[in-house]
Amino acid sequence: MQKTIETKKKILIDLLKKNEVVKSGKFVLASGKESDYYVDMKKAITEPEILKTIAEIISETIHKDNINKIAGPALGAVPIATALALESKKPLLMIRKEKKGYGTSKLIEGELKKGDQVVVVEDVTTTGNSLLKAINAIHENGGIVKRAFVVVDRLEGAKNNLKNHDIELEPLLLVSEFLDK
Repeated sequence: MQKTIETKKKILIDLLKKNEVVKSGKFVLASGKESDYYVDMKKAITEPEILKTIAEIISETIHKDNINKIAGPALGAVPIATALALESKKPLLMIRKEKKGYGTSKLIEGELKKGDQVVVVEDVTTTGNSLLKAINAIHENGGIVKRAFVVVDRLEGAKNNLKNHDIELEPLLLVSEFLDK
């Protein structure tokens, strides 16, 4: 029997809880904000079952879209984007935080053609700035971001920040759905 997307989301929540992805304590987030909890998606995305579940959910969501490429910003989103590229059979783009000063000096690894329809994925968002930076890199290089997904939205402004740039953030999960506080 085929599992629905909602069923797969419940499985994902259970997997994240089982893998103790949420840590309590005092943390400084990538956004610079301080928090009393941390969503350790780097730990989660090293687990094949979690990656597969994430890839299945997004792939089923986008299967009717005319998508050419799957993109993820380094580092946390690259395993997610890779799993999604394998699941959806779409080529992968990896977005660096900054151009490297050697080799090809590319900001985007993979072949992005002008007009390519791209889905961007991210592991966790707080303000959405790192995701927005990746989206801007795709736009600046001729790609068109059709959809932007995040595994966990911390509900701290990312959705509105992206909306202000005409991008709808599509979280698989809200932190409130599995945070045991």
